[in-house]
Amino acid sequence: MPESVIWLLVVFAVSAVGTVLVVRRERRRPSSYRSRWVAEMAEWHALPTEVQAARDEAALHAGEAAEIAAARAADPARS
Repeated sequence: MPESVIWLLVVFAVSAVGTVLVVRRERRRPSSYRSRWVAEMAEWHALPTEVQAARDEAALHAGEAAEIAAARAADPARS
């Protein structure tokens, strides 16, 4: 058997073992952020609606302020 075929078989074997190990690890501890998102949403739903509204307004105001600052930075003659 040529040496290149042996190396190819070794590469396939190593990749197969690596794939199995990665899949097992992913099943034990998923790398997605789903569980964190679920916890954050449960915490959000537990807040009173007034607090949720205040946080929404604060986020909107922060976004508007960032947009204005970016526009001023892009065109310094207008500020």
